[in-house]
Amino acid sequence: MPSPYAALRSLLRQPAFPGLLASTLTLGIAFSFVAPFLSKWGTEEVGMSPKAFGLFMTVVSLSAIAVSTYLARLSDSRFSRRQMLILGSLGGVFGFAGYAIIRNPIALVLIGSTLHAVASICFAQLFSHVRETYKPDDSSGQNASFLMSVVRVCFSFAWTLGPAAGSLVLIAYGFRALFLAAAGLYLIFLLGIIRFVPEQTIQPQTGSQKIPSLWRTLKRPDLLLCFITFATVFAANAINMLNLPLAITRTLGGTERDFGIIFGIGPLVEIPLMLWFGHLAGKGYQLFLIRLGVAIMALYYFGLFFAYAPWHVYLLQILSGAGFAILTNVAILFFQDLVPGQMGLATSIFSNAGAVGNLLGMLSFGFIVEALGHQNAFSICAGLSLLALVMILTYRVDRVPKTSGTHETP
Repeated sequence: MPSPYAALRSLLRQPAFPGLLASTLTLGIAFSFVAPFLSKWGTEEVGMSPKAFGLFMTVVSLSAIAVSTYLARLSDSRFSRRQMLILGSLGGVFGFAGYAIIRNPIALVLIGSTLHAVASICFAQLFSHVRETYKPDDSSGQNASFLMSVVRVCFSFAWTLGPAAGSLVLIAYGFRALFLAAAGLYLIFLLGIIRFVPEQTIQPQTGSQKIPSLWRTLKRPDLLLCFITFATVFAANAINMLNLPLAITRTLGGTERDFGIIFGIGPLVEIPLMLWFGHLAGKGYQLFLIRLGVAIMALYYFGLFFAYAPWHVYLLQILSGAGFAILTNVAILFFQDLVPGQMGLATSIFSNAGAVGNLLGMLSFGFIVEALGHQNAFSICAGLSLLALVMILTYRVDRVPKTSGTHETP
């Protein structure tokens, strides 16, 4: 296997790959541009109560899960990745334009559960296209993990730019401009798809090659185990993301200045480690790395539980960056190998595990903090991570069909 740097040079020489990376960066910025400000928009600009906004986000999230799963299935059997990406980017353009103009809550629910639900397919379809289309010079396929890591780094790097840029637009021009800018980013992403993603013919599958039914795939015990494991991981992360800023100021004696330092350390650690872990996963350590990532997150939450000063959290964010460098990176390839021949559905299942986990975490956060307090909420996160670790330790490779050889024997 070539070194990571040689593999990266090989990828960058492939036609349209640099343009696709730029498109990935644009999609990531569009994702992150508005995400931190949605609750402020819903409650202050639209006038929803906190409970109504929570219901709004729940309906939109559940719609996105259902729509993206169904469209992912179609993308593996009837429609090309290019067609699905064009459809998803159009959903983003018109969906965010609707958020910019409309203030009626019922109309916004309809926009969120249709246009934004369709836009949610872009992430899974983009990574499916990359896995199917681009390969480093190593034809064995073992560099697929590194390939996905390169693209994932671009998407993650966007989250270091998007929130800051979004806040500047919001302060200067308000929510209407914020959402119109997001719509513009989706339009740029659409142009990138038209330019850099070629049309590919879907080959009809017959006989033994025929894709199993959607329901048969989704009810596979091994796939359900992995889905529940990652939903649990992301639920713990959602609780932590909501709790940590409050814990810093209310129990650890920190200030808003500490927020910027703490939330800046994670990405600085995460981005370079993604490439390294992707390289290791390509050598056959994929499942080991995922188990390690879950264990690291459990250790991170236990550390937060025992922390009593902001500088303790500074150090612990290194663990957070390392854990999520694995769990938001190597895990994409892991799910793709779980469902061979159905890249779109597999990647959508991974992203939907994150959506379900985030939703459960957001819905349970208030109850947990009211009952246990901020510091004890970290122990709940640690407990959820330990539960996820137990589940992934019970997973066995021989439960699924062998694919590219990226799963090592446990």
